[in-house]
Amino acid sequence: MASNTTIEVPVDDLQVGMYVSDLDRPWLETSYSIQGILIQSQNDIDILKRYCTLVYVDVDRSESFVAQRHTPHSKTPVSTDIANKHKQLQPNETESLSALLQRTKTYTDVHAAEQEIPAATKAYSIAFTLFSDISINIERNTKFDIQAAHEVVDTLCESIIRNPDAALLLAQLKTTGKELYDSAIKTSVHLLAFGRHLGLPRKELSILGLGGLLMDIGKQRLPKEIQTKMSVLLKPNERKLMKQHIFFGEEIITQLSNTPEEVIKIVLQHHERENGNGYPHGLHANQLHPYGRMAAIVDCYEELIWGQPEMPGMRPFHAIKELRDNAQNGLSYLLVEQFAHCVGMFPVGSLVELNTGEIAIVLTHNRTQRLLPRIMIICDAKKKPYDAPLTVDLRTAGPSPSGIQYAIANDLPQGAYGIDAKQYYL
Repeated sequence: MASNTTIEVPVDDLQVGMYVSDLDRPWLETSYSIQGILIQSQNDIDILKRYCTLVYVDVDRSESFVAQRHTPHSKTPVSTDIANKHKQLQPNETESLSALLQRTKTYTDVHAAEQEIPAATKAYSIAFTLFSDISINIERNTKFDIQAAHEVVDTLCESIIRNPDAALLLAQLKTTGKELYDSAIKTSVHLLAFGRHLGLPRKELSILGLGGLLMDIGKQRLPKEIQTKMSVLLKPNERKLMKQHIFFGEEIITQLSNTPEEVIKIVLQHHERENGNGYPHGLHANQLHPYGRMAAIVDCYEELIWGQPEMPGMRPFHAIKELRDNAQNGLSYLLVEQFAHCVGMFPVGSLVELNTGEIAIVLTHNRTQRLLPRIMIICDAKKKPYDAPLTVDLRTAGPSPSGIQYAIANDLPQGAYGIDAKQYYL
């Protein structure tokens, strides 16, 4: 249905950069697993042509040129306020995001996730050892080897290129007891997977991964009692102190030789917001590097889902919804949508409840139908563990023993019903 923020567009008139928010038929009648798609290539348009004659393009969620350039065939006029808002955006904001979203490479899974787990586990361990060494150097106020960090991130990067689900599974389930280390590696993994999803070149993926690993390095110079404290739990004086980690991080990494400029941007900008309400400099969208905008989304997502004893983390489905809401308050909506497609509504490693009442772990994604992943069913409808868990691909699975077609009913928080997912897969 069209609204005052949408235009009705024949599929033949679609352009890269448009956000299709609705179709002339139900989404369930198509191969799309998540409603809404940002047009990134001619292939996206060709797929839509298989199903639709008309689609609805949401101007607010599209790149800013849409309001300026595309009005032919529109049966629903674009509101003047929306058009004016987009015209006020700086050209380089449009160009930087447009360039980022123009896929330069399409990655395919060359290994199954199960095959990739050993290599991903080894890469994860190497990254942990490196971060431990970096921490010791920071405590001693000595420089660390940025080249060694590059090489470790490259190992993670190669695993994620082969199949991101293995590393994402580890990021969801693996903990070492050292929260700063875990957070750094999880951030690196999420940014690498995000970049792969966007089709960034191999070299750029490595830079993103390195930026994620070092993004919060400045926290190691903060008092230990606030290093890992959630922002919403910080007292006013602690919040002021926490903001200093940006400058500490900048100081640490700019002393190193050959640190990529983009890595410095990630460290400096992952708490900036497109509306100017972020810190430390209150930058606006057109002043932010695309990687800084990606890092801001990953940083918010991780804080939402991991949580702390005083405030349990959100379920991934609700975290994605929160990110979308936050896109009105300073995150890039275009990039939030892409990140949602990257991790899915039911991320790898998450617990879900099936329509049969059984409990399962999400093992791997089906790239084209992310609501139909491969799962491991571990508990019966009474939440009692099975002696032999059953692996099921929801895309091809037949009915359950009770005759019901398997489907995910809802997601669950980690630890629900006393389940430790790690024991099944790590």
